Amino acid sequence: MPHDAPLEAFRDEVRAFLREHLPADLRRKVLDHQRLDKQDFLRWHRILHERGWVAPNWPAEHGGAGWSIEQRNVFDEECALEGAPETVPFGLRMVAPVIMAYGSDWQKSHFLPRILSGQDWWCQGYSEPGAGSDLASLTTRARREGDAFVVNGQKTWTTYAQYADMMFCLARTNPEAKAQEGISFFLIDMRSPGVSLRPIRTLDGGEEINEVFLDEVVVPASHLVGEIDRGWTYAKYLLSHERFGAARVGRAKRELGHLQRLAAQRLADGRPLAEDPVFAQRLAQLEIDTLALEHTNLRLIARDQRGAGHGAEASILKYLGSTLAQRISEALVDTAGTHALAYRPEALERDYVQGGPTPEDELEAMPGFYLNLRKISIYGGTDEVQKNIIAKLALEAADDYDDDQRALDDAVGRYLQGEYPPPASRAVQPADADPDASPHWRAFAGMGLLGLGLPASAGGMGGGLGELCVLMQRFGRHLVTEPYDASALLCGQLLLGLPDSEQAQALLAGIAQGAAPLLAHAEPDSDWPRAELRATAEREGDGWRLNGVKRRVPYGAGARQLLVTARDAEGPAVFLVEAGAAGLERKGNPGLDGRPYADIVLKDCRAGAAARLGPAGAALEQAADATRIALCAEALGAMQALLDATREHVAARRQFGQPLGRFQAVQHRLVDMLLALEQARSLTWLAAGANPSDARGRARLASAAKASCGAAARYISQQSIQLHGGMGMTDELPVGHYVKRLLAIEHTLGDTRHHLNRYQRLAAA
Repeated sequence: MPHDAPLEAFRDEVRAFLREHLPADLRRKVLDHQRLDKQDFLRWHRILHERGWVAPNWPAEHGGAGWSIEQRNVFDEECALEGAPETVPFGLRMVAPVIMAYGSDWQKSHFLPRILSGQDWWCQGYSEPGAGSDLASLTTRARREGDAFVVNGQKTWTTYAQYADMMFCLARTNPEAKAQEGISFFLIDMRSPGVSLRPIRTLDGGEEINEVFLDEVVVPASHLVGEIDRGWTYAKYLLSHERFGAARVGRAKRELGHLQRLAAQRLADGRPLAEDPVFAQRLAQLEIDTLALEHTNLRLIARDQRGAGHGAEASILKYLGSTLAQRISEALVDTAGTHALAYRPEALERDYVQGGPTPEDELEAMPGFYLNLRKISIYGGTDEVQKNIIAKLALEAADDYDDDQRALDDAVGRYLQGEYPPPASRAVQPADADPDASPHWRAFAGMGLLGLGLPASAGGMGGGLGELCVLMQRFGRHLVTEPYDASALLCGQLLLGLPDSEQAQALLAGIAQGAAPLLAHAEPDSDWPRAELRATAEREGDGWRLNGVKRRVPYGAGARQLLVTARDAEGPAVFLVEAGAAGLERKGNPGLDGRPYADIVLKDCRAGAAARLGPAGAALEQAADATRIALCAEALGAMQALLDATREHVAARRQFGQPLGRFQAVQHRLVDMLLALEQARSLTWLAAGANPSDARGRARLASAAKASCGAAARYISQQSIQLHGGMGMTDELPVGHYVKRLLAIEHTLGDTRHHLNRYQRLAAA
């Protein structure tokens, strides 16, 4: 979602409204995880109604706010962050859209104003003791008697039924029809004779859910929504109507902040729990995953807005949002530690003394919050049901490109599809392979790709990091082994950040025309040295003398030019070393991912007077971050190719008389692969769009993306091999080649561990 001025102005308006109109006691109850009663909900409902904001998803013609999806997303997030109660969804967001779409004129004129004002409180009569996620097996019956229907049956897990004036209810009107046919949608007055209920006490000690018994309940025919026996259609519409509230990003961010505050206060082994290395990494991972959920939500909103949705957005967001919320609640109860043992249900209801809750009060409330949140992966369709929906609708590759990016991707894809050999048919690269000599490298230069990220003044195309990520994602799908990331991208971006000089300009022009300099930076005791750089450079006459060891330089044995980092009198710096320099020793070896790698020894290596290109500090880190983000895009392409190959394999491979892909366990593994990929994709594109002038902010996002992609790649690789069975262990399929390249990407420019630690440092700073 773009952060345009009107939307930011709207965000400011919402914040100002909340500061002025959200009652302090309601806010305190929400932030302190206290239970809310009917009057609490109605009080906030009426405040919003007076402002005209109680129904963000309703069209203006029915009295709603008539907001765009983007505005609704902003409103929900700001309300959650500020501690406003959630509006009860059953009337406003569930039955009201059904009435608007399928109800009679009388139903619209009678019920919608009462829902809007809060006069009627609604509950949902869907689930039954034998029909939860398998809703089509419901047994509640409704028989026609003149101008009414008589309903008999039982509903369960009915939230807030004890407060409800009305219930929207599914009942079977044609027992002879198939499971999903012969069901009708009724609006039942809860004060009708024959309606009774029994509260169900939940794990946290609350009584918000109920069993509802319907014994010969008379429902006027005017309360039948739409046509008889068409209720299943209306029920599906209801479940899919509110597509982008399921992630509940604002709540996740609020609870994460609560967790961070408690972890900073809670002492464990004599120090704040937030400083414990294990717990600190857990906090960092939750923060990264919250960031990923936020931007997955925004991506799916944007995709839906341009008509590219696949119908599974609500299921993806509900699953990801539920999972994250439960993980945060688990961390909260772990923060409580032994304080959790003192939990009493009334901890969620008691009034605090003047000054608010003590730290002990907050910690003692955590078990109730944790236990209550176990429900969110069950209600509204269990996690398993959501995965079934996703498996059916959403396993194809996502398209998040604009027109220009799609044109670039298509052009590169056509070349690679026609000219680039598949992995199994490629010749093994010699240890001293020269990347300049590759026909594909020359083709990339001819297409302008080597200068894609360079300015026109250097012979480039002036593309941004977004275009570079499009290119790298396509390279990942085709397993391109040429060192685009290590040369055109990393060296190109590094040279752009160094002081302007004739030497730097000549190197940049050379890259655009097909030269392939490589960076030699990693050392034996550090994959990405910073202050601990061991290689040295000393002035000698009119030149430089370099000493040190560099390791694992891709194509380093055959490269014609090396950019070497070494410490001189002023600090870490970048030096140009030509292939024929005296004192330069290079030993190449075949690499895991089809690239040769070299260890380089500098023994009194001679470099010319102009060899020092500039200081290595900020320029090197910023170039590395741009390359890390682009490597994440390459990983996305490889992961998508693995997911596609695995999906095709399980669709074709038969076991026990049917395709493997028919087994639910296999479908759910594919969905888990997809969800890991989607989260990594969101963070990658978020990082790609970061402001390059905010070096620290982009560095933090680069590490978040790199950590997320590393974990996702490891998982998708392992699952792909597993689902390919024995064939996954051979070198004859592309699967293993993608797995090896993903492993190499994970360990390039810092692995997952490195970037989790780096993210923590940057976030703390």
